[in-house]
Amino acid sequence: MREPKPDQFQNPREDVVLSVCFSDLTASEATFRTIQELAQQLDAIYRFREIVLVVEDVEREAFLPLVEQVRDLRLFVVRRGTEYYERRVIAAEEAIGDLVLIGNVEEIEHMDVLAFLDQTEQSGAITLANEQARRPIKRALATPFVVLGRLAGFKVDPSDFQTIAMPRTMLNHLLAHDEPRLALRFPPRDPRLPSETFVAVSKVPGRSAFASGAFGHLSRRVQLFQTMLVYLAPAILSIVAFSSTLLTLLGLAYAAYVVGAVMVIDTLAPGWLTTSVMLSVSAVFMGVSTLGLSLALQHLLKQHAKDRLERVSEEVNRIDLFGKVSDDLNVELDREPASLSRDEG
Repeated sequence: MREPKPDQFQNPREDVVLSVCFSDLTASEATFRTIQELAQQLDAIYRFREIVLVVEDVEREAFLPLVEQVRDLRLFVVRRGTEYYERRVIAAEEAIGDLVLIGNVEEIEHMDVLAFLDQTEQSGAITLANEQARRPIKRALATPFVVLGRLAGFKVDPSDFQTIAMPRTMLNHLLAHDEPRLALRFPPRDPRLPSETFVAVSKVPGRSAFASGAFGHLSRRVQLFQTMLVYLAPAILSIVAFSSTLLTLLGLAYAAYVVGAVMVIDTLAPGWLTTSVMLSVSAVFMGVSTLGLSLALQHLLKQHAKDRLERVSEEVNRIDLFGKVSDDLNVELDREPASLSRDEG
């Protein structure tokens, strides 16, 4: 694990804006303490940073004191029951930093966050955290999941943490992906999106299958598995279309065989002609029907547009981080008055 050099950073740095996002939070003293300690740790290095929290509406009131205690903290409220990976996408979309970290509170406690961010910035790549020790049995059980992920075009490794960091350019590519929920968890297999690995300093107890709260981790993996299967729908439909075409051709060939048998053979077995005609017609009908449905569904998937409706119901507090940067650095922004623009128009 690479440690940042003591003289590498200005104290505090003014050349980068950092965004740290959390989307899976419980209103507890441990959570609040972790966020406060993280904020203090980041404030010693980064002058301009924000912390983005996405919580369900039922926990809104519980997080209000944290908004008062931590500066430049943005709290977003979403509907109850919003999927965990959907909340990650919302947090990433709201982040405005040049360097973005999407984290998990349980994992952050066992990571050197500054070294993690330093590696991300120096490499300019998507950085994933994981544990150095990996159990062979666990990896063997995860093999089907890995294979399925590769078929879908993602670098899937269940041993990777949910915490991920990347520069703004990489984040824009991930958010523009057809399935950003998967892309923010497992980077796509794309040469334009290089990725690196960061080894955590200690093992995260909460990632064990027998730890408390393991049911929540299992449900997330089930959701992720389902999302990956849905993302594979175009490939599966292509296979269905190919097999349906093959079935149609076999049905037509069998029908031609029946016609030839009628023309060549004088006496056929009782019931053979009727049975053969029904089989050939059924094969052709099923093949054409399935082919039509699969092609229609593929067309609908291609025409499908992303849901652009507002998913955040409320932003509790607004901060003008860009304005703060310009004021602190004594930078004036040339803004043309609206009245002058109207007069010239």
